[in-house]
Amino acid sequence: MKLRIILLLDSYINSAWVFEAIEQILKERNAEIVLAAINQKPKSSGKKSPFLYRLYRALDRKLFLISPDAFAPIDIRNIKRWDIPSLPITPIQKKYSDYFQKEDLDKISALKPDIILRFGFRILRGEILKIPKLGVWSFHHGDNQFYKGGPPGFWEVMLKKETTGVVLQRLSERLDDGQVLYKSFSQTDPLSVQRNANKIFWLSSFIIPRLIREITFKGIDRWNKELQNLQASNEAEIPLLTPPGFFKMAGLGINLFFRNLSRKITEGINKPYWEILVAKNEAHSLRKPSAINFRSIKPPKSGLSRGSFWADPFPVEKDDNTWLFFEDFDARSNKGRIAVAAWDGENLSESKIILEEEWHLSYPLIWEENNEIYLIPESGEANKIFIYKALDFPFQWQKLGVLFEGEAYDPTIIKVDDLYWLFVNQKPHSGTSGFIELYAYHSPSLLTPNWTSHALNPIVSDVRSSRPAGRIYEKDEKLFRPAQDSGLRYGHRVKIQEILKLTIDEYLEETVDIIEPDTSLNMLGTHTFNFTDKWIFSDAYYRK
Repeated sequence: MKLRIILLLDSYINSAWVFEAIEQILKERNAEIVLAAINQKPKSSGKKSPFLYRLYRALDRKLFLISPDAFAPIDIRNIKRWDIPSLPITPIQKKYSDYFQKEDLDKISALKPDIILRFGFRILRGEILKIPKLGVWSFHHGDNQFYKGGPPGFWEVMLKKETTGVVLQRLSERLDDGQVLYKSFSQTDPLSVQRNANKIFWLSSFIIPRLIREITFKGIDRWNKELQNLQASNEAEIPLLTPPGFFKMAGLGINLFFRNLSRKITEGINKPYWEILVAKNEAHSLRKPSAINFRSIKPPKSGLSRGSFWADPFPVEKDDNTWLFFEDFDARSNKGRIAVAAWDGENLSESKIILEEEWHLSYPLIWEENNEIYLIPESGEANKIFIYKALDFPFQWQKLGVLFEGEAYDPTIIKVDDLYWLFVNQKPHSGTSGFIELYAYHSPSLLTPNWTSHALNPIVSDVRSSRPAGRIYEKDEKLFRPAQDSGLRYGHRVKIQEILKLTIDEYLEETVDIIEPDTSLNMLGTHTFNFTDKWIFSDAYYRK
């Protein structure tokens, strides 16, 4: 049975992200859009914004307008397969709220909608909220535990919030206080509200189709029951924010300008730099990774040009030797290569570049099976993942072919029972970030793969725990996934995620430990965690 959907729109001319959202819904075989209700008296949901705020937003848009622009106006009737009947709606307008007249409610009710999607109108009140079986759905572009109201993506930038949320809610009579259906977090842009909002609005375009697939797969009763896990318990009063007045905006703008000027000067002087860290693997180490005392392995100064560095360590024990594979970033070519060196417990031997392509390489995942060793590095820049086989370990490798088609970041493999699992970060749209969402694919074979998407992809949509940070490992009959937390900045810290459920139709994980950068040593980040029976390796981010 298909879910019957009604759209609420202010016009046929909508933002590009709405166009994309509707287009994605129309691709879903288990959903049909049965009506577009068009507002005949569209009106702002609040007072006219203060002048200085409007001036700032115009300047911000002019300076930081990026392509693709989520807010570019476009006629939704240009969508392929658009053949949707329309209904003109003249709402009863009271202050900032819209109510539907009885004759319109009757027409909408007669269509027996499962879902009404609000892409227009103001704050909805009254009987319209009760008609659809699964409710009226609406986006709140911001963390609903941080603020209600708006503007979208604005306050996170101005108040230096690490992340910006996007929430899909089932509306209630209370503003921005409906039942949460889906929540995602992306890294807040430190400089531009325009860029910050652009990213989260594009992400919104893909959320509704995901929920349609989830409802179809799980069934309505199970889906509704599991929604309780998304509901936050917060007794504190959540502020209702609005565009700032003149003096408030002036203060915010001045602060934004000078803090970013300072940041740009610092970044211009101090370049990004990574070092590899090591510690002995003691009996208790993996029970509490955050308590491990790492020390730095400094690369030879003669071996690296200014701006070059080592990162992403992946160790392998073989023939009584510890071989360390890592990204060797060359500043002159502005790309990573894969290098290897032997670790004797005190020093790394002279490293050797074992893999270099026309594109950037990093994250050298090593996979061992049937007495063969394979190398699966990240090659997102090439829009493919390649697999290499050791001909003469560890220095000579042969490219076997393409393991996975498409842009994918930090590929991580694990085998559970008879299935190989591939975890990667991907973008649902070119306007979003590659840090936000984790996708899982399974295949019965690794060397001749036939990857099937997990039923709930993306299985994580949160920049604070999505991107892989090393091999998935087993400890005490439990699976653990090192994950990057890039909320504050890329590669800020590592979270250890315990995988509670991993099947073709279920995924659940929770954070059990957090590895923080050692700020006493001026470390700004750490984003890899790997080990052997003898040693544990990580990395550290600085600006030097």
